[in-house]
Amino acid sequence: MTKRTLPRLYMVSNSPERPYPAKELPELVRQLTAQLPVIVQLREKHLDARTLYELTLYLQSLMHDSDSLLFLNERLDITLAAGADGTHFPEKSCPIEKIRTVAPGMLLGKSTHSLQSALSAEEEGADYLIFGPIFDTPLKRRYGSPMGLEKLEKVSRNVSIPVFAIGGITPENTRQCMDHGAYGIAALSIFHVTTNLAVTLENFKNALDQ
Repeated sequence: MTKRTLPRLYMVSNSPERPYPAKELPELVRQLTAQLPVIVQLREKHLDARTLYELTLYLQSLMHDSDSLLFLNERLDITLAAGADGTHFPEKSCPIEKIRTVAPGMLLGKSTHSLQSALSAEEEGADYLIFGPIFDTPLKRRYGSPMGLEKLEKVSRNVSIPVFAIGGITPENTRQCMDHGAYGIAALSIFHVTTNLAVTLENFKNALDQ
């Protein structure tokens, strides 16, 4: 796998919701990456820079022999310092082309919540997009009503870079997202329910491979 071949499954971390994040997140990443290729985005805004840097190095060691990728949320400095694979940015972040000047070889992605923002992110030079929320989910309600599958399809057909659907994603609705143009799916909460995680991952893989 080359750095530019993105896995179709994308996990956003959510450690503050876990009782023992220092132990649970590495174990979750180990299980995920041992079973199939996945993008892991560290979205640990509560951590100081030193702790986040050390966690990044530790997760990289767990993922070393896999075809998975490790991204950080916004923290370009930590991504560069640790030699991680990429950085993900929110919709209203610094333009990607400005970031590219200091990180020319890095994978850079952006969250988007409209067709216009998706087109702008592609024009800026983003390598991929996360678009949503597609379905209703408590974590994404601050962005308003769900976008739905029709808007996902419109975005996917109007950009030439990979689009990951997010928001209320499950193995059961993954195929709908793919059929409406998504390159892959991104999720947060479902991966942190570790009961029957192996079955969940297998169901995701089957839906993505159809």
